[in-house]
Amino acid sequence: MSRRALIIGIEDYVDVQDGSIGPKLPGTREAALAFRDWLSAKWNAEHIAQTDRQIVFCSEPIVPDGRPAKLDDINQALLDIRAAGQDSTDEFFFFFSGHGFTFVSAGARADQLIAANYRSMELSGASACLHLDKMIYWLRQELGPGKQYYFVDACRNELDGTKIAGATFGLPNNPQTTGEAMTFLLQSTVPAATAAADGRFPRELIEGLKGRSIAKTWDEVDDDAMLVRYDTLRIYVTGRLKDQPMYNKVEGAGGEADGIIARFKPAPTTNCVVRIEGATEPVKGFVVMNGRRTGHFRVALTGDVTDLVVKPDRYTMSVDLQNTKVRDNDRTILLFEDNDVTFHVGNLPTLEVASGPDLSDVLVPPQTSIELRELNTGERQIFGRDAVGALPKGRYAATMRDRDSILVSSRILDVEGGKSVNLTDWTQKTAQASIAASGFPVDGGAVDFSESLGGPLADPDLNVWLAVLGAGRIMNGIFGRYYSKIGALPLHDFRQEMPGASPLYVLAGFDDAGLELKVSVWKPGAVPSWLPAHQPAGLDGVRELYVPISTGPQLVSFEVSGQAAYTVASLSSPNRATLFTLTLDEIGTPVLAQYLLPLGEQVGQLHPFVAERLRFRNPLADVKSLAQAMRAFRNRRDIRETMTSQLLDEILYMKWVDPIATALSAYELIRRGERGSLAEVANNLTTYFPDFPDGAALARLAGISKPDFEAIPLFLDGLRAYDDLESRLPIPAARLDYSSPWTAWRGVPAAR
Repeated sequence: MSRRALIIGIEDYVDVQDGSIGPKLPGTREAALAFRDWLSAKWNAEHIAQTDRQIVFCSEPIVPDGRPAKLDDINQALLDIRAAGQDSTDEFFFFFSGHGFTFVSAGARADQLIAANYRSMELSGASACLHLDKMIYWLRQELGPGKQYYFVDACRNELDGTKIAGATFGLPNNPQTTGEAMTFLLQSTVPAATAAADGRFPRELIEGLKGRSIAKTWDEVDDDAMLVRYDTLRIYVTGRLKDQPMYNKVEGAGGEADGIIARFKPAPTTNCVVRIEGATEPVKGFVVMNGRRTGHFRVALTGDVTDLVVKPDRYTMSVDLQNTKVRDNDRTILLFEDNDVTFHVGNLPTLEVASGPDLSDVLVPPQTSIELRELNTGERQIFGRDAVGALPKGRYAATMRDRDSILVSSRILDVEGGKSVNLTDWTQKTAQASIAASGFPVDGGAVDFSESLGGPLADPDLNVWLAVLGAGRIMNGIFGRYYSKIGALPLHDFRQEMPGASPLYVLAGFDDAGLELKVSVWKPGAVPSWLPAHQPAGLDGVRELYVPISTGPQLVSFEVSGQAAYTVASLSSPNRATLFTLTLDEIGTPVLAQYLLPLGEQVGQLHPFVAERLRFRNPLADVKSLAQAMRAFRNRRDIRETMTSQLLDEILYMKWVDPIATALSAYELIRRGERGSLAEVANNLTTYFPDFPDGAALARLAGISKPDFEAIPLFLDGLRAYDDLESRLPIPAARLDYSSPWTAWRGVPAAR
């Protein structure tokens, strides 16, 4: 049961020469020390032996028993942590307070952390900058299948990407891991102009880690214990810093609630002072409490002021006084930290207490169920159909599953009294509203794209919608199957493709209908030339581009309304179309998926083994499942949450519509440390899809052969198969996006 941490606090940047960053960040070292104190106290309370724990502390100025915070020192710390805890670290913490920068776009988070030896943009890109996402990616593979928590308070300096090159993070690669960790990243994204000198983020973070207020919740398996979980901690910190943007990302086989950071047993109590104002005679009576978790009880008043000690809960609270009228009774109060509650008595008009309706309706799409777990009290309710007035006010973790109990969506939501809870509400989303209005039946938020899907699609993810629409056009006519509803849309018709064709097809969707999309398809050594995507008639927010291209490895770049370009490794293959779907996440970063789908009218041209297996499948339903699996894979969730075990086996053993699905599933096995069938899967890929570059990468990772490098793997995980690949990449490795499942770069080569 080993525990490890790397804590960095850089207050002084004494070598800065060009003024590109501030030379001093007051309070950053103290914040790092406070985090170390909290972590040491936590491990002491958990009785973690000194031999099973490791804290490496890097700072500038340096502290006793600490290390410097130059990039070499930080890299050495990472190597030392790996040497001590490779494949055996149950819990890892990373804390950084200092400068960071981004050269992606204005408003983006800082994905490069600046070490203490930074001098200037021209001199220090590779020698003094730590690639945050690459570090997380590396530690996730190296330390084993535990939990890793990253708390980053990096001032965001928007530096000129043409003048600074980020670091490549050249630490050794280990492709033979026992399974990867689940990672939790919470990052302050305050611009450097404000410098976060007040230390609000680390201060509230540490208060939350100690269990203040709603940062804690009840343990669902122990009535006398409470937990600080990652989800409750994040909600507490973001609630306390409403004016300070945050970046949150959870990746791994679980969700936010699986990040159990601290446990308190016995459960802490809360002090509540009840005050009675306006009484003209001695106060006699009771405080009546009704807690969602603790139930109904009452306590005798001791006078104008009564001190209560209660368990944390959401209470309905009132006072029952003898011969006296209470003007503001029946209060709903969340008591998770010490509080004063005042009631007024007397004959004046009754005071109105802002409460509103307490209960909300729950809307459940057809063939789905919704589980709602109240974050503060831990109460769970499951709804299999619409329920009127069924849900009290509160903050809930909501999970929707389909009829096969496959995960469709999950998110945190605040439920206000009298408001409907609708997890599929896309009606205010420009692209989805225009798609749904194009002749598709809608039932309770679920859209009936095709009878082939077995019923309306309840998944509200636009990426899934675009994949279904694109696949319905590309595969239309496959073995006599026609998708008439999708075929009625004003999108490209693939039924006239000639044998051997290998077109590229892009479908994008944006909430802002005014955004422009440009696409470039190019090969290494060439200069990208841009093609504009267009909006199909009546489909506001949707962008489409069809490009006939030659077969073989490709690089595809995307540019959205002048933002930094984004480039992805891809492949075009005879008698298949390469489909890209593109949306933007909450901070404007592209969310991409790609598919290599058989052209419906040319399915007979495929390898007979492959074509025969496609004959007996439901290809459109397969693509829907693949789109959902890609979403899980992108978030490093367990893709078995999105499909049955039978379906996963069919994908692995090539009974499937798309080789990308087989490669994705094989990489998933590696992530989970399950390599038993990897050799057979890799052999099938190299046999039936010899031009697919991930087949060679998987063969190397499986240890069955070491084919030479011929093309860039489509999946980022495939790069781990090669030790010397960085020198062969068409765009510098420092630009790789380690938050993407694909081999993708931020930017394109400069024109030559």
